[in-house]
Amino acid sequence: MLWDKALTVAKDAREAQVLLPIATMSSVVSEQGIDFFIKIMNGNLTKKIQQGQTGHNPFLPYEEQMFVDNVGHEHVCLLNKYPIGEPHLLICSKAFVSQSSLLDLYDFSAWIQGVTYPNVLGFFNSASEAGASQRHRHMQLMKTAVPLEEMILSGKLPFRHKLFTFDRINSEKAYFCYLAAMHDLGLTPNNVTVNINEPIECLPYNILLTEHWMLVIPRLTNHIGDIFANALNYSGCFLVKDQQQYDWLTNYGCLRLLTECVAP
Repeated sequence: MLWDKALTVAKDAREAQVLLPIATMSSVVSEQGIDFFIKIMNGNLTKKIQQGQTGHNPFLPYEEQMFVDNVGHEHVCLLNKYPIGEPHLLICSKAFVSQSSLLDLYDFSAWIQGVTYPNVLGFFNSASEAGASQRHRHMQLMKTAVPLEEMILSGKLPFRHKLFTFDRINSEKAYFCYLAAMHDLGLTPNNVTVNINEPIECLPYNILLTEHWMLVIPRLTNHIGDIFANALNYSGCFLVKDQQQYDWLTNYGCLRLLTECVAP
């Protein structure tokens, strides 16, 4: 089982001190009846930023100590070296595929192998404007609460989105719902054919995926002020650099920030 292997690999990596968690302090902030989770990042964030500035692709080749398992023929499951929570998993394409190009059925088939567990949230950042820090195709997985789930499922989100619900998710169903969302939200070029060899570049968006629902969100920008937003934020979980950013966010409003980062 994927998560059983991940827990074992994460334990070994933690003992070898090769995992560098970036989030430490955590608190709950209530806003409009929603308990948002806000974590303050630690010094390991600087190491992650420095790695990103080198232009090195951490997934090709990947660190052997981060390897969890092969997932299908096209993907591997890796630990996130800079986890927000543990274990924080990445489903990465074995060959380089642009993060901003249209996802395919193989992506969903691999991703869903990690989603079909209780309390697992899958999330995806399609481009830098949507919060992606790496250009190599990767989908993410964490076991976490979703503070915004009730608002998501009630249809009361105050920004553009497409929501799909499932009695039991499967890759084909999720993939075709995804294609419908991309079309309806105007995130792909008009009159494209999906089954072609050339990758289809998309406008920025995020996906949240659980075993019972999928949310697709068109993105306008990756930040408001100094606060950056990626897919995980749309679950109701935030990361800030320091107490100053924490104070700014709680004063500005979590829902307000999320709404202003969405394409109108």
